[in-house]
Amino acid sequence: MGIKSSIYNGVVSHSRLLPKSHSFSYKVYSILFDIDKLEDIQKQCNLFSYNRFNFFSFYFKDHGKKDGSNPKKWILEIADNENIDKKNLKIFCLCYPRVLGYVFNPISVWFVYSKNILEMIVYEVRNTFGEDHSYVFNLKSESEKLDHKSKKLLHVSPFIEMNGEYEFSTDLNSSQVKIIIKEISDKKHLLTASFIGKAKDLNDKNLFFNFLFYPLLTFKVIFGIHFQALLLWLKNIKYVKHKHSKYKKISYNNEYKLKDD
Repeated sequence: MGIKSSIYNGVVSHSRLLPKSHSFSYKVYSILFDIDKLEDIQKQCNLFSYNRFNFFSFYFKDHGKKDGSNPKKWILEIADNENIDKKNLKIFCLCYPRVLGYVFNPISVWFVYSKNILEMIVYEVRNTFGEDHSYVFNLKSESEKLDHKSKKLLHVSPFIEMNGEYEFSTDLNSSQVKIIIKEISDKKHLLTASFIGKAKDLNDKNLFFNFLFYPLLTFKVIFGIHFQALLLWLKNIKYVKHKHSKYKKISYNNEYKLKDD
């Protein structure tokens, strides 16, 4: 497999095609965490800690059930629901780290391997209204990682309707990550969002240089979201009133179950 905890420096791009074109891109980085080796990373990197403040941090409360419990347990519950053998699974989370204590992750991607085979991908999506929804894909073949789909179940942008579908194409290896998400609405290609990054070793030297080059990474992310929303508003794109999701927070194999009463 060759995959390990790494920094992926790259570019986030959005390209909206309808009803008016609107595109932007930002240089960012994400960190791929081996969820079983957070303690080792903390020992090796003075600039990183988990569940406590540092220049860079990974907090359990930012992921999974968001109650402070280890998100690995959450992933194992999902794997069990998908009838995936939980023994000897390797679990990785690709996300923005907390930088000086702050983070906002529009999407975190979980990769679950068994015997070097990618068994499952979980897209943990958040919006700026404090809501989240996780899309689970139990991959039946290696090629499915480049082509899997789901109905849109969480209101993300106030300028896009809810009657859409996501088409995902995701590829991760030891040198590069490529995540491409297309949003289809009324059988028309509305939007493409992507992150393409190249791997660097996760060590103090590379963390330090990333801090210098991107000192306010996660502030930049949340500022960019609101700034682009302003530009869409100025282009007179229709504003869509926010509605709370009527679905459960996790979609297993594209089953769209309603919330429990």
